[in-house]
Amino acid sequence: MNFHTTLLLLTLPFCCTSVLWPNDQNSTFSDEELREMLFGDNISENLTENKTQKTSWIPSYSGETGAGYSDNPLYGPFIRQEAAYIETSVEAFFLREGNSEQFTYLYFFGEGKAFDAFPDNKTTTIMLGQFEHAFTPNGSSQSYGFRLRHTYYDQGFDFSELGLPYSMNVRSNKSEFSPYLSKKFTEQLKGTVQLTKGVENFKVITDDNRDTAIGLSLDGSSDYLEWKLEGEITEKKYQDRPKRKADGSLLSTEPLSTDRMGVSLRVEKDFGFPLLESSKAKIQWTKLEDKAGGYYDFDKLALGVEQEVEFSKYKFDFSLSVAETIYDERKVDSGARFERQSMVLGTTCIREINDKIDAYFKWSREEDFSNARDYEYHSNFWSMGIAWDL
Repeated sequence: MNFHTTLLLLTLPFCCTSVLWPNDQNSTFSDEELREMLFGDNISENLTENKTQKTSWIPSYSGETGAGYSDNPLYGPFIRQEAAYIETSVEAFFLREGNSEQFTYLYFFGEGKAFDAFPDNKTTTIMLGQFEHAFTPNGSSQSYGFRLRHTYYDQGFDFSELGLPYSMNVRSNKSEFSPYLSKKFTEQLKGTVQLTKGVENFKVITDDNRDTAIGLSLDGSSDYLEWKLEGEITEKKYQDRPKRKADGSLLSTEPLSTDRMGVSLRVEKDFGFPLLESSKAKIQWTKLEDKAGGYYDFDKLALGVEQEVEFSKYKFDFSLSVAETIYDERKVDSGARFERQSMVLGTTCIREINDKIDAYFKWSREEDFSNARDYEYHSNFWSMGIAWDL
């Protein structure tokens, strides 16, 4: 097994996860995306308007069920095997209401696909559970809170290079604890500092790790748009992954440790026109250093855009994200520096049936361009089904 293949085995699951979550390769939903998914905009204002003296839990449930087809569901760079599948997803959250100083919720998300063509990789699964509690003293501009999150991931991949099994499932469990402090400077500006401790355990592959991250963010809004500026520094310590030289050869049997720094800017504009709804864009820069021979060191620049369009009973969501990753020291066979370019396209069409049920059609394409053949692949997914909301 060569070292190019080893890195592919260890990193491809996170790259392919970007089909659903292209902005973050090490987690499922960002906190921003999760809050928007649950509560939409103006969370604090919406909660304040609905306060009562009675303490209770308010539940909400939604989900999707459908069928689809993919021309390369295992993301194989060499052998492409198509398959039909059944997909389903479920969301549930419980919001605790009744105390004007408290903000508490419990959230669960699960999504899976079952394929008809793979005896060893019949299903893919992602499950996430999150609990959050925050305290905002009456009359104070500060909030104190913490967040608990657990993510289970199970995805099948094709590794058709000589010396590896044709396909295998990569499974992981990751638990995170994140205390945070938020301060509202004005009605249009809020800042947050957050510390995160995480533990990730893998099955099949030995890539267990622990990470510590500190993040800062500023949320702002004006009459024209809403924006969010974020920065994060993460140290990750692996349990068994060894240190390597720039050419991939073994540098030391000591466990690898990496530092990652990221900065992102996200903007959103709601036009409010029937044919032109919300527009979103995000640019992100990431740098990783491996504290060893530079084999894993890289700089990555990513850009994503999303546009919502609504017409009659139809709603369309178009998305595009592109990224370029350049490795500082690592070389390909030609002697050039290792480079990767990736693209994710997606569109969703939703047709309202009634207040609780919608019909949907989805298409997504992920493609990876690289100057190393082991990393080049493309994959399309098409599906249609029913979405429901209770």
